[in-house]
Amino acid sequence: MAFSANASALTFLQDSFALPAVVSLLIAACFSGFITSFLVTPIERVKVLLQSSSVYKNELDCIQNVIAKEGVVGIFSRGLCPTLAREVPSYGIYFLIYGILIQLPLAAQLGNLAPLVFGALTGMASWIPVYPIDVVKTLVQANDGSSQDVGALEVTKQLYNDRGIRGFFDGLTPKMLRAAINHSVTFYVYDLILHSLIA
Repeated sequence: MAFSANASALTFLQDSFALPAVVSLLIAACFSGFITSFLVTPIERVKVLLQSSSVYKNELDCIQNVIAKEGVVGIFSRGLCPTLAREVPSYGIYFLIYGILIQLPLAAQLGNLAPLVFGALTGMASWIPVYPIDVVKTLVQANDGSSQDVGALEVTKQLYNDRGIRGFFDGLTPKMLRAAINHSVTFYVYDLILHSLIA
């Protein structure tokens, strides 16, 4: 969805407006982050609850419990604002940096390895500035509805009071390792499929 939204927005911008290439890249990338936020939020809500609690039997049981306690909005809206705050700039960085890197002379020298190398770098670069937002989003979504509803601002204050600035970066190293592997493979496979379809 992210790649499709980015490509569609980029085509629309290039066909409709005389914008500098970098501006078009950035707007299209941010648009893809906006679109994917609405798909990612319910999936991550269920994932976070399953990871932080042992009371749920499986995904379906988790969804049913959340709907019973919070209604449908508990699945689709809890954590949506911090997810938007994470995804929009993250994808802006993600596609913009990759779009710039893949046009460098180094890309031609790397050949088929360029998507692997640049995908890894891009994935890590897109996570570093938004990682604190992700930590807050996870804590917001971990609230199972049984305690007082806590928003992102309250969670941010509490996390800072409890653990200081370092609390916003707990788990960054494994996230970077995952991002490097995930996004290198993503761009490599995407590039491979795209070229095979065009050929």
